[in-house]
Amino acid sequence: MNEDQIERIKSLLTRMLLSDLNDQEREELNRWRNSSVENESMFRRLTDKKYLEERYKDFREVSKTQNGIRYNFSFNFRNKWIRRIAAVLIIGAATFSLYQIISEIKENHSHNELLSDNENEIQRAVTLTVDGKTVFNLGDISENTRLAGLDLKLESGVLRYAYEKESPVTEHGTVSIHEISVPEIKMFKVELPDGSYVWLNSGSRLSYPSKFEENSRVVTLDGEGYFEIAKDASKPFIVNGGGMSVRVTGTKFNFKAYSDDKRLSATLVEGKVSVGYQDASGHEQVYKMKQGEQSNLNTKDMKLEVKEVNTSLYTGWLEGLYFFDSQKLEDIMSDLERWYGVEVTFKDDALREKILSGKLYREDSAEKMLESFEKLMPGHFKRDGKTVTVY
Repeated sequence: MNEDQIERIKSLLTRMLLSDLNDQEREELNRWRNSSVENESMFRRLTDKKYLEERYKDFREVSKTQNGIRYNFSFNFRNKWIRRIAAVLIIGAATFSLYQIISEIKENHSHNELLSDNENEIQRAVTLTVDGKTVFNLGDISENTRLAGLDLKLESGVLRYAYEKESPVTEHGTVSIHEISVPEIKMFKVELPDGSYVWLNSGSRLSYPSKFEENSRVVTLDGEGYFEIAKDASKPFIVNGGGMSVRVTGTKFNFKAYSDDKRLSATLVEGKVSVGYQDASGHEQVYKMKQGEQSNLNTKDMKLEVKEVNTSLYTGWLEGLYFFDSQKLEDIMSDLERWYGVEVTFKDDALREKILSGKLYREDSAEKMLESFEKLMPGHFKRDGKTVTVY
């Protein structure tokens, strides 16, 4: 984006915070949101109450110090005049966060340009493979362009299919198998033939038919995806990943099923799902999840553990946030390898079991990410190019 475009979006976002958008401006803002995953991430952060509260605290710290003089004050929200003043300051805080996020996005854009100068972009391209043969590099396709021989197109950064009744078939009249592959560092969004949406995290692959069967909708995931499933009680939606399957008819959930991870994880954000798996004895097991629950399957002993969680911690990656809550360092580093395109090696295996909690922003560079871990574990991290050593 050039400076004029940045100023325009900044104005629209501020007006949105003030509930002062007209229909035309709202449509313009929605077009901007849908144009890239980064824009949607930025928008979600601006509408996240907790994030704005944090930025508000920053704003107050900045506001209380002017010309070397520090002012101490507090709010009594029972007084209507004070409420008006507080409202103005909250708007200021929102604007402050807006400037901060825009700066981060601009810095990230510059960082990505540097990466593209030094790395092979083809190796980091999102691709669509049809029947294991034809490969489309989605980064080379212009907006609103239909793919050759297929009734689908790339629109506003999202791969969109026709609805199932109009879904494409191959020349021989059979259903084709499509696979979206998302490399390290990137994220991608696809609208499936039934109208369901899937957000794919770095290093993920999603395989699915170009037309779902009459009685079911089945896809296969290797990686992490956030699903918003179109409701159809007569046609359950099933996601297979590793040794776990998630079955729904219409809901929102996160499923993490990287083939090289030791744990499969399903987090239910909204609705109802059931997870299925084979236990260590080979018996089929099914657990019906409740909203706000997370099911974790240990792939070594095939035991399922269920717990109540704050689901925003496990969907934060949609907003460019990475939360790790009492996680092993080895698992954290596996995720960050995909986020930053680095390779992590452990010189001291005991550190793999180190338990840490914290939060990172996706826009942070690999250097800034390591600085954060250095603060948690001083003297244990070293980076040489794309290799990170933990010792």
